[in-house]
Amino acid sequence: MMAFRVGEEVLFNGDRYVIAETDDAVPYRYRLLATTRARAHFVWANESELTSIIGYTEPRDDTAFY
Repeated sequence: MMAFRVGEEVLFNGDRYVIAETDDAVPYRYRLLATTRARAHFVWANESELTSIIGYTEPRDDTAFY
């Protein structure tokens, strides 16, 4: 069973992404989408490389400006 769902925000390499697509291959892969002022980009990541965003109660500078 996949641990993350399409539309969920996650951290990958310290940056915030939204899950745009899933791949049922084992191990599960996720297509991640991020946007900045300059561009949009995506990456594929394995489930083990992702971290859930537990809460929005603490300030965090995890948005890169390109």
